[in-house]
Amino acid sequence: MIVMRHGDLMTLSEYRLTPENDGVWDLIDGVLEKQPLATLVHQMVLGELLTRINEFTTATDPSLGLGIRNIGVAFSESFAPTPDIVYARREHFHLMRGSFMEGTPDLLVEVLSQDRDRDLVRKRDRYAAAGVPEYWIVDPDNEIILVLELSEGQYVDRTVRRTEALTTPTIPGFELSLERLFGHQFLAQLRENG
Repeated sequence: MIVMRHGDLMTLSEYRLTPENDGVWDLIDGVLEKQPLATLVHQMVLGELLTRINEFTTATDPSLGLGIRNIGVAFSESFAPTPDIVYARREHFHLMRGSFMEGTPDLLVEVLSQDRDRDLVRKRDRYAAAGVPEYWIVDPDNEIILVLELSEGQYVDRTVRRTEALTTPTIPGFELSLERLFGHQFLAQLRENG
């Protein structure tokens, strides 16, 4: 991870004006952190998950919401991450402005990268403190999704395994077979190639 400091700590207002604001940076505690490059496995799993979410909402009820890839979330003047997927219900679309969501999304999704602590601990704690109702941590290596649901300010987690289906109260009726998500033939080939 590359960390960039521009003088003293950076504010969200300053971040919005920097050329580095290209969708692969997080502003954390006033410091710009470049996200690691996504692997092919990461990109395939992310693309498939986003496609399934949006196909479901479009076919079922477009007013349910929309999943968006690589949009920043402006939680505060010093914390503006760019999650892999931001899901917002229709009633929160007014919070989307330019390349940021100005407020708390209904669901955030991160696909684990080389810096596992970043998503499993640091972002988990921050998202809970920011009041994000649901946070998924997708682990392609172990073929699981850790679903975190906010309860009394803390996340309660459940693990969904490859043999199970992912469901969520945030998107009523949505169900995704993790076998379908992780079982793609091309993913197996990518894992073999390293």
